[in-house]
Amino acid sequence: MDKASRLVLFADVIDSGSFSSAAKNRGVNRSLVSKQIANLEEELGLRLLHRTTRSLSMTDAGHSVFEHARSVRHQLLETDALVDSIREGVNGELRISSTTHFGRLHVMPVIKLLVNEYPGLNIDLRLEDRYVDIVGERFDVAVRVTDPVDSSLVARKLTDNPLILVASPCYLEKFGCPQTIEDLNQHRFAVYAGENGPISSWAYHKGSEIVNFEMNVKLKANDGYALLRSALDGLGISLLPRFVSCNELAAGQLVQVLPEVKLETFSPIYVMYPSRRHVPKKTRLFIDYMVNYIREQKFYLA
Repeated sequence: MDKASRLVLFADVIDSGSFSSAAKNRGVNRSLVSKQIANLEEELGLRLLHRTTRSLSMTDAGHSVFEHARSVRHQLLETDALVDSIREGVNGELRISSTTHFGRLHVMPVIKLLVNEYPGLNIDLRLEDRYVDIVGERFDVAVRVTDPVDSSLVARKLTDNPLILVASPCYLEKFGCPQTIEDLNQHRFAVYAGENGPISSWAYHKGSEIVNFEMNVKLKANDGYALLRSALDGLGISLLPRFVSCNELAAGQLVQVLPEVKLETFSPIYVMYPSRRHVPKKTRLFIDYMVNYIREQKFYLA
């Protein structure tokens, strides 16, 4: 491994937070990563990291070298992107990260179109509901349900992400269809429960005011499909992003409850990719196909 490669590895270690995470992202042993960083320190004649059994932190010299290492990594990525953009045709591997349920429902159809049209293109799709380090984990592109926070990434908004209340016809027949917000007090709910706990209340617009209503939580889950399934099975009213339930609404398997009530929206959906002047053709194609797909699905997603 040459000096440039070790510098890029050093940047990956810092961005991922540990030798183990950097090794996992690269598919190599932790000991190999540790050895190469030690070789870099010996080659530079500088101590870059403070190491303990539980933590890893940069020395003052490490901070300076890290900025240079990130620059080297960025230049190498630009070179790779430039070469990809020059090549004719679309081939090689496209690494895509997406949130789980949106990926299953709305990224997979786009992948199908791409693979059918470009047989030389291979796809590595990772569906995870965590904040993925796009650069550090070497993804070409990511689809995220969140507002952009990393200024080093290019973010293109795909669509807004409205929340709606849905229930099955059988549930509404058995327990009655709410006509007002107050009627919701007599019903039970299935809600999302993430790292910060379950969403037991949500806001809605009442004229110029924004008002919260509390939900009688019957079921909480950290998975969109589980919440969708609970609504289909008549367990209660589910609070869901529209994209999760759009197919079932169109098929009449679910009914939107209080459609005239405007709930506070969730974070929009973005496609994000590393900031480069030379974006690979395969990445540009995926973004274009994704944008076109969303435009065609607008009736269901907006």
